[in-house]
Amino acid sequence: MRKGDRAFAVICMGLSLWLILEAQQFNYLSKFGPGPGFFPFWLGIILGAFSVFTFVHTIVRKRTEEEDAPRLPGWHSIGRVALIMLVLVGFALIMKALGFILTVFLFVAVILFALEGDSLVKSVFYGVMFSAGVFLIFIYWLEVDLPKGLLGI
Repeated sequence: MRKGDRAFAVICMGLSLWLILEAQQFNYLSKFGPGPGFFPFWLGIILGAFSVFTFVHTIVRKRTEEEDAPRLPGWHSIGRVALIMLVLVGFALIMKALGFILTVFLFVAVILFALEGDSLVKSVFYGVMFSAGVFLIFIYWLEVDLPKGLLGI
């Protein structure tokens, strides 16, 4: 995993450099306090420091047998991820027809039933509870208009 850690550290160093350079285009301070360039500048500095620390740490630490073991997931895990991606694509495709709340219900119920192996009753119950929570939070509390389907839900 040392090579992966080093590659990640180098990528983060590049990202931190980009953040610092982009932050220079904005005012560091404004009339009332920190300006729009303050946060990205310090985020870039902190990310760069952690990246350098990670890079140096991968060079200094001793190699273990655990690091040499393969880290790729098995086919079962890849299949589960693929199924989740398919359900997400289906979620996006049917949202206009069914509406957000009903689609969230179906998404939760299908994921729990197909991937977690929960009973149909339990999956439907959690789907109803989750979609009801989304409905209450977004419609009543935050007053956000969610996409409505053909049924008006």
